[in-house]
Amino acid sequence: MRSNAPLFSCLIEYAQKNKIPFHMPGHKQGRGILNRFKTDLFRIDVTELPDTDNLHFPEGAIAEAQKLMAEAFGALESFFLVNGSTCGIQAMIAAVCNPGDVLIVDRNCHSSVISALILCGVIPRYIYPEYIVETGFVGGIAPVNVKEAIDRYPEAKGVIITSPNYYGICSDVRAIADVVHSYDKLLLVDEAHGAHFYFHEKLPKGALQCGADLCVQSAHKTLPALTQSSVLHVGSDRVNVNRLKSCLRLFQSSSPSFILMAYLDAARCMMVENGRKIFNDLLEYAAEFTNNMNENTNGICPGKRLVGKNAVYDVDLSRLVVNFSDCAVSGYHVAEKLNQQYNIQVEMADWKNIICIPSSGNNHDDFQALEAAIYGILKSNQGIMPKNIVSKYPKAPYKIPPYEAFYSDSEVIDLRNSTGRIACDTIISFPPGVPVLCPGEAISTDIIEFISEIKNAGGKAVGLVNNEGIRVLKFV
Repeated sequence: MRSNAPLFSCLIEYAQKNKIPFHMPGHKQGRGILNRFKTDLFRIDVTELPDTDNLHFPEGAIAEAQKLMAEAFGALESFFLVNGSTCGIQAMIAAVCNPGDVLIVDRNCHSSVISALILCGVIPRYIYPEYIVETGFVGGIAPVNVKEAIDRYPEAKGVIITSPNYYGICSDVRAIADVVHSYDKLLLVDEAHGAHFYFHEKLPKGALQCGADLCVQSAHKTLPALTQSSVLHVGSDRVNVNRLKSCLRLFQSSSPSFILMAYLDAARCMMVENGRKIFNDLLEYAAEFTNNMNENTNGICPGKRLVGKNAVYDVDLSRLVVNFSDCAVSGYHVAEKLNQQYNIQVEMADWKNIICIPSSGNNHDDFQALEAAIYGILKSNQGIMPKNIVSKYPKAPYKIPPYEAFYSDSEVIDLRNSTGRIACDTIISFPPGVPVLCPGEAISTDIIEFISEIKNAGGKAVGLVNNEGIRVLKFV
């Protein structure tokens, strides 16, 4: 019989399995933390005291640590986030837009962007990234599409894009920033997966280096920080910093974790002191893995060959994307076999790909074990590749603003009978957390089939009611 602390017991049992971690957080169960930063966490779990400073009104150690963070990333100011990148995204949208304002939004955004639109009463005008048929995931946002959107919606306060995306795909942020600034508007970047870009010249340029006015990074994804540790950076003097600080107080906890802040500070310190060496090693291991996989298979690691097409400006080569489009297995099947048979846990899978996130907590042996395991799975050839019923990511027609749909009178109906109705909730394929359907969008047959295909293939569609229903606007 399990103890009466099921979550605690579950986590201890998982830790004892000693899986090879190719998933976040970047410290990899402490493997990526230097010994001098390993301590009794209970002793540093304190609150706002005269000796420890106050996150919302910092004057001492927190203020100094945030200043060092800004210096490390080349920001004008940086702010610790203990509610993850979600609260940073909410704060930067609230700092730029008033209720009823228009914001141009990359539709490949994380669900937290849609939540921010609902909470802040902002009207989105979506722009879509290009779709990479070869791999089954989206590419970048084209600068020309940003320009067209601003011309069509000149009242927009700014633009928010995601770069890199979950697959390590980067848009041309510099060109997009030039377009946005030529119209005297603000560029916001969700750089959750790109905190490590600033510590090696062979990695893509970071958003701050490319002219972003505001950007948010999930330090816990690729740096040796704890889960929910993130940073919001100010990149230009176009930003009203005092309003931004007020917005952060709205969305951040009034009881911030000093443990999370301490390891944000430690992660920055480790990266400044040794980040180039860490990522130099990781890039070498990743290059060896990618080259070996491509030489011994039909080129299943797309990598740099994606650059220059589908608005892909650059690719994060430290992120391992393995594509099974030409194999008799699905990404879901490979991820399951890696976990159950080879004791390797990947970050995510979709029907065509697996995604692995290496960090300072991974070594050369981890990469070699992953390579051998994938060869073993492909050799067994026991998986079934699910039929892909769509040739591209389906687009749901926009009807009304997300906040209007979310707060309107609604009813729950069977997803299978919802064609033509307007969604009130965000339906997410998680991971990567990108909405399949946003509040205010009309539900089409393609969307219903797409969600069903995700579920049938072994994925998860979060946001449904009891896994079958969907909340929609009531007929009036």
